[in-house]
Amino acid sequence: MKRTLLAAGILALSSSCAVYAAEVNEQGAKSLKDSLSYFLPDRVKKNNFLSVKPSGDRYEITYDFARLLSSIDKKKDFTVSGLTPFSVFAAPMDNGQWKLNSDSDMNFAVRGKLPDGKQTNLTYSVTDMVFSGIFDPAISYLSSGQATSGPIRMVSKSGPEEIEASFAGMNYSMTSEASKTAGATNFSGKGSFQRFYERVVTPEAPPIQIRADSLDFDASVEGVAPEKMRNLISLMIEMIKDEKPSQADVGKLKDLIRGAMPFFTSLSEKLSFNQFKVEAPMGEFGLGKLDYTLAMTEPSDKTRIGIGARIEDISTPSGLVPRLYEQLIPNVADIEVGIADLNFTRFVNELMAMDFSKPGPLPDAEGEKLGRAFLNDGQLTIDFPKVSAKSDLYDIEASGKIRGYPEEKDRYTIETTVYARDIDKLIQYFQKSAKSDPQLSQASFGVMMAKGMAKTEPDGRLRWDIEFSDGNSLTVNGQVLK
Repeated sequence: MKRTLLAAGILALSSSCAVYAAEVNEQGAKSLKDSLSYFLPDRVKKNNFLSVKPSGDRYEITYDFARLLSSIDKKKDFTVSGLTPFSVFAAPMDNGQWKLNSDSDMNFAVRGKLPDGKQTNLTYSVTDMVFSGIFDPAISYLSSGQATSGPIRMVSKSGPEEIEASFAGMNYSMTSEASKTAGATNFSGKGSFQRFYERVVTPEAPPIQIRADSLDFDASVEGVAPEKMRNLISLMIEMIKDEKPSQADVGKLKDLIRGAMPFFTSLSEKLSFNQFKVEAPMGEFGLGKLDYTLAMTEPSDKTRIGIGARIEDISTPSGLVPRLYEQLIPNVADIEVGIADLNFTRFVNELMAMDFSKPGPLPDAEGEKLGRAFLNDGQLTIDFPKVSAKSDLYDIEASGKIRGYPEEKDRYTIETTVYARDIDKLIQYFQKSAKSDPQLSQASFGVMMAKGMAKTEPDGRLRWDIEFSDGNSLTVNGQVLK
């Protein structure tokens, strides 16, 4: 909630800072309040949810959440207790930028009934939350910022279900720099949550506890045109206030969307759980590290959206995996997969050609048309740049693409290249272990057959180029098997 308010304040500062940045006074406070509250509904404005006053060489901006909720929730479906006013200080700087600061705690509770009639209770607290940042009107956003906090805790109870989550503390920093794209800016942020804990209780299953020494995150977005995005967001908020926007506003919105394309040139995100553990009735499962990644290229006629995961040092409860098979568990495993060649340009063009003035949801036919606009020639391409697993017995890596047509299920092509090291170690393991489990002799035979079809790379790895088309043909290194 507080980050949302900070973002709203930043948007307001970007549109009005030149008016009152030179001197801190009552007139400047009034102008700043008018700007910050411009997008708020009238009933919220009248409730004095927001106040601004001079405080030395800066303005004190105070948000009273209790007043806000009293003006919104007329039915009183939920009761909120413990909310206290939250203040942000904004100081004009000689260079035209603004210095923002806040320092506060939060501790509140929500009680009420869900639509299904279940009683629900939620408590949330965060202590020693400190934020500071520099707002730059030239990019219409923060040029830098830092945030820290002490313990964070949330407990939610709905009937027999209960979720508890907490962190021992948090730190975050963000920076910006000029992009290679003219008039654009690159933003990046990174931080960490310390000592993550979560407990989940449901009537269907025994309680589960999840822990991690830390949760680290790193994100960036490049090639953002802040002024174009600010103008677009401002108009969208204006149109939300107007229940029936004019055709002129709709036309202006479409022009701003086209002008803001491609929105950014690249986007990436990485989350890392360190010493990740799950405690269940059968025992403790663990990972030395669990990474999740997200990446997206520039929205264009060939956009790629990809996700990935990496796990290291897998551990399982004692006795869960028979000792004979423990060596088959990988020490490290990676998977990267994405949807490639998405036509965002055509999607936006089709969207802009539609009539926004019609009430109600989008007709099914138009929704299907938008979906097809993403695919070039109706073809969906899924790529996997890396799928790998490594243990003391094997080292395997694969990459490739799957091309298909969603409307023609039997029309597809799979192309992949597989590399393997230490294949003889795996064969020897299967042969030796077959004395205890005869079925492993079949696995040994299968691996030997695969080795016989492999090509040997200069670095000693074995290689298989595999192509599978339409469920009718299979080739391995040029040899037709089906």
